[in-house]
Parts: sequence; C-alpha cells; structure tokens
Amino acid sequence: MITIKGQVGEGRRIGRTIGYPTINISYDGKERGIFAGKVLVERKFVLAAIHIGPRPTFDDEQPICEAFLLDWEKDISPETMVEVEAYVRIRDIKKFKKLEDLKDQITKDVEFVKNWYNSTNK
Repeated sequence: MITIKGQVGEGRRIGRTIGYPTINISYDGKERGIFAGKVLVERKFVLAAIHIGPRPTFDDEQPICEAFLLDWEKDISPETMVEVEAYVRIRDIKKFKKLEDLKDQITKDVEFVKNWYNSTNK
C-alpha cells in the first residue's frame, strides 16, 4: 500500500471537463501508475481511482498524486488535508493522443476500482 498525505492543491481543472474531477496533492516519491484505493477526506474514506506520477498527455513531467473520488459530489477546497491510500496497481501511466481516449481509459479504470472494491468487500 502507498500512503500519501497532504493538502489539496489548485489543479488545472482538466478532469472536470471530461467528467472526472480530481483532487491534486504534491508528490515527490518514486511510485508511478494508476491505482485503486481510498481517500480520507472530511473524516470519511471514499473509494478512488488514483494517478501517481507525471502527466504525459499534458506534457507535464512533474509527478503529482491525483484522485477521482467515486460517489463524491462536494467540492474539496484547496488546503484541505487528505490522506490517499493506493492499494492495487491497475496499470502503467501512458500518453494519450486525444482527450477522448484518456476519458475512455479513465472510465475503464473507474470500473476496475468498483469491481475491485465489490470483490474485496463481500
């Protein structure tokens, strides 16, 4: 398991445009990939699809931890303290030529997270 604690930072809001808003946390570790896990926010654990590392689709080599929280409707303001727990590695990070291709892959990743959670919490 990978645990990352930190304050939510201001993002570029690209995820919102494709239906997958994320929280962003500074990250300087060596782990890279897409993971299934949970985020502790407002004293509650929320299921999440988590990206750890650079964002090659946007030519951004600075590593970051981004998390899309499933079943979460509220905005999380910058500077909110959160704890990200990444449990299962889903796949490697890859560069997508089109934003629509990235959206399709995130949809598959979110489906993986749901299936993982349902299979481990029966």
